[in-house]
Amino acid sequence: MNEKTILIPAYDFKPALGGVANYGHELAVQFSQRARVHVVTRQLAGMEDFDQSLPYRITRIPTPQSGLFSFPLFARALRPLVRLEPPDVVFCPMWFPDGAACRWALRQAPIPYFVAAHGTEVFENLAGAKNILRTLLLRTLKKKVFQQAEKVFPVSHYTRKAVLEEAPGSDDKVITVHNGVNREMFKPTVLNSTLQAKYKSHGERILLTVTRLHPYKGVDRMLESLPAISRAVPNVRYLVVGDGPDRPRLQELTARLGLQAQVSFLGRLTFSEIVDLYNLADLFVLLSREEPPDVEGFGLVFLEAAACGLPSVGGRSGGIPEAVDDGRSGWLVDPSNTHLIATIIVDLLKSPDKLKRASEFCLSASREASWERAGEKILEEMFSV
Repeated sequence: MNEKTILIPAYDFKPALGGVANYGHELAVQFSQRARVHVVTRQLAGMEDFDQSLPYRITRIPTPQSGLFSFPLFARALRPLVRLEPPDVVFCPMWFPDGAACRWALRQAPIPYFVAAHGTEVFENLAGAKNILRTLLLRTLKKKVFQQAEKVFPVSHYTRKAVLEEAPGSDDKVITVHNGVNREMFKPTVLNSTLQAKYKSHGERILLTVTRLHPYKGVDRMLESLPAISRAVPNVRYLVVGDGPDRPRLQELTARLGLQAQVSFLGRLTFSEIVDLYNLADLFVLLSREEPPDVEGFGLVFLEAAACGLPSVGGRSGGIPEAVDDGRSGWLVDPSNTHLIATIIVDLLKSPDKLKRASEFCLSASREASWERAGEKILEEMFSV
């Protein structure tokens, strides 16, 4: 397949943070082992350092921060590439602006395009005038992008159902490919002595959340569950990694519950710092709930925690049940039931043997949850057309 070429238009791409940006990069790395890959993305802070020594070609264009206004610039940048350097296929990590710009740039060119689907971006957002207007403007375009794609790759069966509502009758071309995890980056390590002294010097039990701070992510329910957990298990600390619009509300809730001594909001951290925390913690917690269009389409962080040997407690919602093997790599709970959340976490913290068995299963199962597997599956589907 070395002679094949793959063009990847990607609005969300590293060094930007987030699952979609990481998804595009990891697959570009995998594709580049068997094809020539060209990524077209936007200019971002820190790109000079990131773009060094990549195994694929990357072109960056100046765009507005808004994906909506970036759409015509993406399309304009892709058009001459398609004409002068026609790829064999185009792979779009998102339907908008990536897939929409690709569709416009290709026009009548006989080049198949493929689209990935993650979750939130597939659902209609009717919360507020701005979102309603955007949804109405893009509704028809979204259907066309999915319907005219050669194949669509949702990251979960949950997301697949949403795609099929946009492209009914397309069962054979909507193929679920679960996310992978970079096991060279996320793996067991020697405990960071500085972090151990800071957070676990007196035998504290560490609960960890790594996420963007939005209401549907369920950090509020974890905070509301923490007093009951602390009464049953001494020396519990809760570390929250990530930032987002919900952070002020969550910090106010922490103060109102009198949890300032137990809860630390650490903001954005590097991947290596997050890996250190995965290895320090006793349990990973992400209690996402469904508040359409906000939903966890899969839950890549569960795979990252598991690759470090860290079991999880996850909200039974969206695509999370496909990322957590209930009772083996983690435990699924009703994300709105704080009593049940507290009960399960207390039982786990009091059951070291149960956590040890789950940790061993996580490490074993993570060998199969690789980006190599995901990339190979998508390549097979793209070049079997």
